Amino acid sequence: MKTRFLILLLSAIANLSLAQGIEFFEGSLEEALAKAKLEDKLIFIDAYTTWCGPCKAMNKNVFTDVNVGEFYNKSFINLKIDQEKGEGLDFAKKYNVRFYPTFVFINSEGEMAHKAVGYIEVEDFILLGAAATNDNYQLLSLQNKYDKGDKNSRVLKNLANALSEAYMDNSEEIALEYLATQTDWKNDENIAFIYNHFSN
Repeated sequence: MKTRFLILLLSAIANLSLAQGIEFFEGSLEEALAKAKLEDKLIFIDAYTTWCGPCKAMNKNVFTDVNVGEFYNKSFINLKIDQEKGEGLDFAKKYNVRFYPTFVFINSEGEMAHKAVGYIEVEDFILLGAAATNDNYQLLSLQNKYDKGDKNSRVLKNLANALSEAYMDNSEEIALEYLATQTDWKNDENIAFIYNHFSN
């Protein structure tokens, strides 16, 4: 009986030790791009600084979460880049990183696919990753649709939301284009949209 209990206990401890958060790639961005191309994945980059409080909170509360780790490890090549040294200096310029943390998703060609800024709770962080891999919500995909003339209300709304989440300057312009397609600005969905885009 004691032997069986000990085996079960050791098994439970082993399973706990396997539980983990995000596994970050130990290598350069160039190496991550090559790996992403080989595995046909996007790269998720945590663009951080060492002094940033919300960055430290993400490390402690979100990146260590088992569910976050399961989703991000399966879906992305994950990379951390300090924005104040080494390749982070050029990265910040190229991808317009102005606030910390900034989360950037790029494809294997180095194109920015999706972006978000600031501390994000566990469930919303998983939703962020899901949006980055979904053509209906991914910033790059929506921008391409828009540029090709697809300006139906759903594309406009999702594009405005993605641009706002990325702190990009033209989000209000697209938000106004979306509202121009609406006959009722007073329904709950549009009131929430107006509040989110024009309350600041």
